[in-house]
Amino acid sequence: MLSVLYSAAGGLDVAARSQEVLARNIANAGHQGYKRATLRFADELRQAGGSAALTAVEGIGFEQGQLLRTDSPLDMALEGDGFFTLQDANGGFLYTRKGSFTAGTDGRIVTPSGFAVLGTSGPILLPPGGAITVQKDGSIMANGETIGRLRIAAFPDKSSLSRAGTSLFAETGSTSRAMPAPDCSVRQGFLENSNVNILTEMVRMIENARTFEANQRAASAANTALTQLNQTAADS
Repeated sequence: MLSVLYSAAGGLDVAARSQEVLARNIANAGHQGYKRATLRFADELRQAGGSAALTAVEGIGFEQGQLLRTDSPLDMALEGDGFFTLQDANGGFLYTRKGSFTAGTDGRIVTPSGFAVLGTSGPILLPPGGAITVQKDGSIMANGETIGRLRIAAFPDKSSLSRAGTSLFAETGSTSRAMPAPDCSVRQGFLENSNVNILTEMVRMIENARTFEANQRAASAANTALTQLNQTAADS
């Protein structure tokens, strides 16, 4: 009976975690560059009673989102496996698929939060005036001259990335796993939407709510049975 109670409790915990993740995905479905959160499940042997229960580990789904045309010269989207490389105020690296960029007061290409967009030789400086053209290979041209090339990073093992914001990622650990992304192309005048399918997430949320209710009933039934057993033992 204890194993049933432990199993139901584990199921409730997993269902609650799932609901949080699904709700977060739906809430961020309109954020460009957002990557949906996922849960993977693993069996864990509980110490008490030696019973197995499911545990949930959060991950990230990096599937490509649809591209939205904006025609803004500093809006950029990536096609393929790669990330724009950013530099924060402390000199650290961040990575994103959200290419909604602008020109900073100092001429650098920056994100709305002020993070510098890095090229292969450091921050990219825009000259005053003139048309900006971004090639598919990430080369940026101004007034007909190449002024830099975007530093596009790829991560063969994306489990090394963790969220650092709605559409930002950072590497975990002290060793960088970033590599060049030769198969990734840049689309100027486009932004990448989130990869969240709201209809799919809503269906999963309904199914998950039913799972939660089923585990609630199982836990309640197990608790009632244990109470009755204890009462019988006390009366005998």
